[in-house]
Amino acid sequence: MGAEDKSVVQALRSFNRFYTDILGLLNQHILDSPYSLTEVRVLFEIDKTEDCTANILMEKLNIDRGYMSRLLKRFEAKGFIRKENSIDDGRTFLLHLTPLGKETLVVLEQRSEDQILGLIKDLAEDEQEKLVKSMRYIKRTLLGSLNAVRIRAFQPEDIGYVVKRHRDLYESEYKFSAAFADYVEKAVSKFSECYDKEKENMWIAEVNGVPVGVIAVVRVDESTAQLRWFLMEPQMRGIGLGHKLMKTAMDFCKEKNYKHVFLWTVSILEAARHLYKVYGFKPTETHENDTWTERPIIEERWDLYL
Repeated sequence: MGAEDKSVVQALRSFNRFYTDILGLLNQHILDSPYSLTEVRVLFEIDKTEDCTANILMEKLNIDRGYMSRLLKRFEAKGFIRKENSIDDGRTFLLHLTPLGKETLVVLEQRSEDQILGLIKDLAEDEQEKLVKSMRYIKRTLLGSLNAVRIRAFQPEDIGYVVKRHRDLYESEYKFSAAFADYVEKAVSKFSECYDKEKENMWIAEVNGVPVGVIAVVRVDESTAQLRWFLMEPQMRGIGLGHKLMKTAMDFCKEKNYKHVFLWTVSILEAARHLYKVYGFKPTETHENDTWTERPIIEERWDLYL
């Protein structure tokens, strides 16, 4: 790293520390209420997210499971939220704000806005305008860098990444055993050795040459395809990469004149299930699987007719 690069890095780290301090101030209890900015964001997301679940909130807001569980219990005890069993999976609860929760959110959002206005109240109008323009520039510039995602056809050397990340992420996030990783490795290796380039493909999403996601379309017969190995790195979730990968796969299915596409998933992957719904897939079959985890999980088949 050259001197110029070090200077840029130091400046960015300094700004990051400063901005983190500002967020720390905002993230304290909102004036005259016992709720933090994070708690207000949870209420906001429940209100705005269709078919909202705890897992979707954890993924979108980067909140750990224990804290999210305590937070939702607290909101439920206060009468801010209600739970509803999912039609697709009776063990999954959909979250909704109650009338009291909606009323509380309106008050808290107004207090949050007042707090932010308090930070800039001593700035002249032209200074406020410069601040907003600078913030927009920073956001646009950094998002342009972070979202410079390239989606490309896989290469043989990508197989190790696909297998390893399925092994590591499913083990760390959902406690899947080595049996699952072995299942994925066998299937992915077989695909890479004999896939039909005209009717099948696997795509790797990468940023600056580093893989950050994967999805594949596997031929079943002339009119039917299976969507497989859909995975994203945790830091890339919630910024639209899932949609990009899904669109890439579905466009390929349409281009190859598939009339029917299906996939298998598990009920605990709620964010992915939400995305499948967006693209028109519907659950058609379920069964218990006790080979990958200590406790049985529910496998689901989802189908889409094009």
